[in-house]
Amino acid sequence: MAIYHFSMNPIGRAQGRSATAAAAYRAAVKIADERTGLIYDFTRKRGVIHAELLLPGGATEDRAAFWNRVEVHHKRGDAVLAREVEVSLPGELPAPLRQVLAMDYARELGERYGVAVDVAMHAPRTITKREFERNPDQYFEIDEVTGRRHNGNWHAHIMLSACYVGLDGTLGKKAVELDPIHCQRAKIANISVQERERWSELTNAALKAIGSSVQVSHLSLADQGIDREPQVHLGPHASAVERKTGEASRRRLWGQRRAKANKKTGKRPALEDAVSINRASSGARKSSRGVSHPPTKPSPRRNER
Repeated sequence: MAIYHFSMNPIGRAQGRSATAAAAYRAAVKIADERTGLIYDFTRKRGVIHAELLLPGGATEDRAAFWNRVEVHHKRGDAVLAREVEVSLPGELPAPLRQVLAMDYARELGERYGVAVDVAMHAPRTITKREFERNPDQYFEIDEVTGRRHNGNWHAHIMLSACYVGLDGTLGKKAVELDPIHCQRAKIANISVQERERWSELTNAALKAIGSSVQVSHLSLADQGIDREPQVHLGPHASAVERKTGEASRRRLWGQRRAKANKKTGKRPALEDAVSINRASSGARKSSRGVSHPPTKPSPRRNER
């Protein structure tokens, strides 16, 4: 069953993050951050199907070199370095067509906004025998090639540079069309809103091309006239907590409260609920796995995930 998912989040120093760490983790590579001296080594990470960095016009550049240039280009201590789009890829599509869908959309984003795009396609997470025995009712699929049991979450991470990039790779000013605050002030469509619809159009066109009757929608269940509570997208950290403890994570509980509140009043739960979840997520990201610290440099506030 095709699942629609589209989310967009900033990658910025205010949250203790870096573009080099984010790129290294998503592509499962090793990147030395020239600005801080930290080394991000995620070469042991599994599940990366394809990773590619593209500049506007179709040119490419070494991943480590590009994101190091971005880190130096942005001077502010609270600078937003990149914006990440995460999308689900329909399992109904053959593997080559999933890659075509993800890469075509990434190129489209790069050309539309004049920025660089760094794409990393990830395979679904394997469900171990122990996890399945603990929760046999969970959703799973069987890989036709390997026979492994997985959660069906084929997806892609698309990192967009927060600044304009020239055809020759020159870094420019802030790409204001990617900034929700600018969009609100300028009274123009928020990128996350218009791109949600665009992604559903591309996904449905790809499914139709292979003769599939399955279609997805960017609209909420309420707008579609479906009387059902929406599923909560947990993310890797909350999912890991649930697998380890066998209990509902704070993010799941918050999502359930939000859904109930939206159904009754149209309002989200209290801000402190979201803050507690963010703090919990922050704590989960403080592991130093995959990060090497030079003796003279302070540790990062949290590791990239």
